[in-house]
Amino acid sequence: MELSKKEIIISSWNIMKGHLALMAVIVLFIFTVNILLSIVQEKLPGDTTYQSILFIIAAYLFLMGLNLGLLRICLNMVNDNEVDFPMLFSSFHILIPYVFASLLYLAALLLVASPGLLLLISLVSVDLKNLSNFWTSMPSILSIIIMIVPAMYLSVRLQFYEYFLIDEECSVIDAIKKSADISKGHVLELFILGAALSLIILISIIPMGLGLIFSIPLSAVATSYVYLKLKNNH
Repeated sequence: MELSKKEIIISSWNIMKGHLALMAVIVLFIFTVNILLSIVQEKLPGDTTYQSILFIIAAYLFLMGLNLGLLRICLNMVNDNEVDFPMLFSSFHILIPYVFASLLYLAALLLVASPGLLLLISLVSVDLKNLSNFWTSMPSILSIIIMIVPAMYLSVRLQFYEYFLIDEECSVIDAIKKSADISKGHVLELFILGAALSLIILISIIPMGLGLIFSIPLSAVATSYVYLKLKNNH
C-alpha cells in the first residue's frame, strides 16, 4: 500500500474544513491553558517545594489529557463520527497507561541511540583539547549519525502507540507492538510525511503564529488519517 503525501494532506484538510470553527476553538483553548499554567508557574515561590512540584506534574498531566482528547476528536472526524468540544476531556482515564507508554517509548529511543551517544562521549573525553574542530571530524559525524538515525527510525515505527491507546484502549505493550506492526514497510513514507507536516507548521508560524490554529489540527488529523489507513489495510 502506497502512502501518497498529497492525497493524505488534501483528504485531511477536506475532513477538517467542516469542523474549522471547532478546531480553532480547541487550539485556542489549549494555547490559553498553556499560557495560564505558565503564568501560574512563574508566580510560584523560587524555592522548589513539594507544592510547586505537584503543580507542575498536575499541569503537565492536564495538558497530556487535553492532547489525548484532541487525538480522539481527530479519530472521530476521520471516521465521520460526531465530534464536539466536551470530547476534549474524554480521554483522561487513559492518562496513566499513556504516561507509562511514553516512558517506555522514550526509553526505547534512548536505548537505540546509546551506542552513538557513548561513542560521542568517548570521543569528546579523548579529544578535549581540540573541541573547536571536534564537531567537523569524521568520527564525531559518524557517532552523531549512529545516534540519530536509529532513534529517528524507531520513533517513526512507534509513533502510533498513543492512537492505539485511545482507539482500542489496549495495554501499553500491545499499543507499542501494534504501532511497530502497522508501520512496517512504510518508514520512509511516514518520515517524509512527518517532515512535510512539520514544514507546514513552521511556515504557518510566519503570519504572527495565526496559522498554527489550523496547521496543528491539520497535522493531528493527517496522522489520524494515516493511522486508520494503515490499521485498516494491515
